[in-house]
Amino acid sequence: MRRFFLVALLLISTRVFGADAPPAPPWTSSIGAGLALTSGNTDTKNINFSGTTKYDPKTRFVFKGEALYLRGEANGTKQVDKATADARGEYSLSDRTFTFGEVSYLRDPFKAITYFIAPLVGAGYRIIKSDARNLTVDGAVGLATESNSISGRSSSGALKVGENFDQALSPSSKVTEKVSGIWKTRDTADALYHFDAGLATTVATRVELKIAYAYDYKNKTPSASIKKGDGALFAAVLFKF
Repeated sequence: MRRFFLVALLLISTRVFGADAPPAPPWTSSIGAGLALTSGNTDTKNINFSGTTKYDPKTRFVFKGEALYLRGEANGTKQVDKATADARGEYSLSDRTFTFGEVSYLRDPFKAITYFIAPLVGAGYRIIKSDARNLTVDGAVGLATESNSISGRSSSGALKVGENFDQALSPSSKVTEKVSGIWKTRDTADALYHFDAGLATTVATRVELKIAYAYDYKNKTPSASIKKGDGALFAAVLFKF
């Protein structure tokens, strides 16, 4: 009888400790927020809200989505009020090549942009692909619809070129960088450029600290008094689930 229990215990131990780790869930998401307050000669308040989601069932298809809201005030006067969002589905044709469809959204009252929406389809190439480092480039065509508070609503065909890079610095830290440009085919001088870069590090289980910089440049504005470019440096605590 003792021999039977020893054999049974050995089999159970082999199943428990020799089993593979459970697969990662296909859906991974995060939400985050940041707040900065200063007082003295200048009273300022800056807040940001962000969210990301990714669906990766480990097949040829991957879905990604992200959103960001920035708001800043100085002495009671609003300085920043911007919202951006992107949704993108990718389908791998090979280990290096892929096709995609995406929709981009921007709202920026300080550029007189009530909304800017660009649905696009295109293809891309993974120049570098590894667990530690990734670099991709892509191009797309589609539409761009813009409504601004000065000249109203307009639509046009659109062309886009983009580049994405990420590099793992350690098992818990990563840097990211992204550049893109969208040109309207009716007037290629009317272009929207975007750049962002960030550093994210895990500080606890399911908690991440991110420091990022984002810059948007609208080459053609409806008024000479509107600045073409603006940037924002911000930090946020992200909760992953």
